[in-house]
Amino acid sequence: MFRSGARRWALCTTAAAAVVVGLMAPPAATAASDAQIEVLSGRADMISAGDALVKVTGLKNHDRILAAGVDVTDSFQPHGDGVVGLVEDLPLGESRLVVQAVSGNEQTGLDVVNHPRSGPVFSGPQHKLYCQATGLGVLDENCMTDEVVVQYRYRTTGNQFANYPTDGSVPANLASTTVDGVEVPYIFRLERGTINRSLYQIAILHEPGTPEPTPWSDTAAWNDKLLYTFGGACGVGLGQGNGTGGVENDQLLRAGYAVASGSLNVYATNCDDVTSAETAYMVKEHFTETYGVPRFTMGFGGSAGTMQQYLLSNAYPGILDGVIGQIGYPDERTTTATGHDCRGLMNYWSSPAGAGWTEAEKVALSGHAISGTCFGYGFFDGVDDPTRGCPGVVPVADRWSVGNPDGIRCTIADTVTNVYGTDDEGRGLRVIPDNVGVQYGLLAFQSGALSAEKFLSVNANVGGMSIDGARTPARSEASVEAIERGFETGRFNLTTGGLTHIPVIEYRGYTDPSGDFHDSYRSAVLRERMLNAHGEAGTHVSWRGVSTANGTMGALALEKMDEWLTNLEAMGAAGEENREATITARPGDIEDGCFTAPDTFVAAPLDWYASADENPCNAAFPFHADPRIKAGSPLSVDVLKCELTAPVRGDYPALTDEQWTQLNAIFASGVCDYSQPSQGYAELEGTWLSFGADETVALDKPVITGTPRVGDTLAVQVSAAEGAALSYQWMVDGISIAGATGPTFVLTSDYRLATVTVRVTAELDGTVPMSLVSDPSKKVREDRKGGKP
Repeated sequence: MFRSGARRWALCTTAAAAVVVGLMAPPAATAASDAQIEVLSGRADMISAGDALVKVTGLKNHDRILAAGVDVTDSFQPHGDGVVGLVEDLPLGESRLVVQAVSGNEQTGLDVVNHPRSGPVFSGPQHKLYCQATGLGVLDENCMTDEVVVQYRYRTTGNQFANYPTDGSVPANLASTTVDGVEVPYIFRLERGTINRSLYQIAILHEPGTPEPTPWSDTAAWNDKLLYTFGGACGVGLGQGNGTGGVENDQLLRAGYAVASGSLNVYATNCDDVTSAETAYMVKEHFTETYGVPRFTMGFGGSAGTMQQYLLSNAYPGILDGVIGQIGYPDERTTTATGHDCRGLMNYWSSPAGAGWTEAEKVALSGHAISGTCFGYGFFDGVDDPTRGCPGVVPVADRWSVGNPDGIRCTIADTVTNVYGTDDEGRGLRVIPDNVGVQYGLLAFQSGALSAEKFLSVNANVGGMSIDGARTPARSEASVEAIERGFETGRFNLTTGGLTHIPVIEYRGYTDPSGDFHDSYRSAVLRERMLNAHGEAGTHVSWRGVSTANGTMGALALEKMDEWLTNLEAMGAAGEENREATITARPGDIEDGCFTAPDTFVAAPLDWYASADENPCNAAFPFHADPRIKAGSPLSVDVLKCELTAPVRGDYPALTDEQWTQLNAIFASGVCDYSQPSQGYAELEGTWLSFGADETVALDKPVITGTPRVGDTLAVQVSAAEGAALSYQWMVDGISIAGATGPTFVLTSDYRLATVTVRVTAELDGTVPMSLVSDPSKKVREDRKGGKP
């Protein structure tokens, strides 16, 4: 199915997933007793950095907890109805957590898979990244450092953030805030480090001098909820970035929320929703291991910051429990289509062939409020042009050009090849918005707003873009194979994954008349896709209004999303993939509508089709469209490459025979048939797809040979896949012995009466590493004649 050397993704089905405290987990541990093991910090098959916050219930006296053969029982503390511990130093790849009875028998176990702190976890093989983070010491070749910088900041009575003194003094201008009815000093702990090659930041209210936050202790000023922020714009992801979605947010911190983000969650740095999702997942995992399990996590961010929330919620549900969006878009690829269309139209209008168009004609064709909207959109196609897509951090000498064919091609397709695949020349398969058969201005022509001459002229001259970024007379053609992958993996967001049940509140200040490309009809596009997928949109609330109401809408969205998720908790449905429960939990006092003033709300359905007479919000804040919709595309704009059909003369106003011949010559392959789904359309393959290795290296359980006597040498017998590299770790009574990392182990008197095990780890390129632990030896004895020790 997947050619050109592209890796097939592995499916981690959510149908089999057990949701644990708002996070996602694979099937629960199989048990032969009452003991149960749960990974609280993330999915058991997607652990990173060797660490996992683990909960065990049903322990009996003298039971031990082993992690990849190491006794970690002492890392656990009583918490709730069980014990919770931070398990550290897990080997890369698959290993096993075990509850072991005093007899040495396994009571229950859970297979876990550990990934590097630098990633990847599920995004697949990583491309070159240029390091940018500062203030963290020296970065390695993966833009990573072990250094974590913690500082304290505070809010002043003058409503500014400032560094908190390190000399033990208390600033006279220290403000306070109230969290859950308790007044606390407005001081927060700001943590910076690197995860998944990304800079990350975490801010949480905490007073220096008080006990350090841990997963077992109550951080007094934290309200036990997490906000994850995302940044906007769209840039080809070749730089690390040195800023995040922002964590020093007064609205969030003063209410007691913890706030986290990463530099690869800023689309201006990394316009790749898979690595954005992976970064958010790994940062949240680290947050949970450091501070504890949040009750729930809400997303926060505007423009492409909302786009990221939609995409990762749909493809990787559970990272976010709720979406708070502003001026957003459903996904990147179908939005970038408008950029390509506008680039072609602007080039045409500035050419001799396109001279003489009136503003009214341009608006009738584009669907926008004013023709100037196309100017902003016209920059969107840069992420598909290898000559314009490189961020400044990429040296000119490293960039692709005709004279440097081995340079880096700075395009979305070339940096997301794990998803879309490559062609025979190693270039990313073209997932450029296809415009073959698109009849620009069709609806305007049919309505009489555009003459036949101008309709034919624009379609004859609009052209397209070559794979190397050059404008061409020929239309742009996308790879059907790449489009199929986009649908199957959720890059084209039809809301059939996690957005089936994750609640969304989104709002936008109305700026259509100014030419802002954050045009309001994008909310209607998302709504249309939800209606197509589910028949209703009870999980989606949408507001628009005057820009001066942005503060009102933002505060209300935060308040009501918190209430919505709290209601789900109260129902016992938090984290469940249950659309009906989400709709039932929706606060009864929120509905679609618009703010005609900051303090004036008008209730009205989000209905792009309704006239101004039928819908007061459409009267106050009219929806517009885009060139594809005005070419006959459905409102869902989910046709990436249309099916073609022969033009029918009766579909057009009167055309002369010469004009009819001209139209057929322009569309020699046919015109778009928007009654058909996109070429390459496929249903979503599933959620939690992985684009990395999906097979574990073959390894048999190791067997210890030799006699367990002081002075003797034990050896390990093991069989593994051909070519696999093997590493060893010997353990005595579950404690790793420093330096004991070879295939043999010499017994000294220090180990008398102890049992010995050995862990073997097998690694092979293209597979997931595997670690297995031998059965324990008999107790080490000291005599050499078989007598009692």
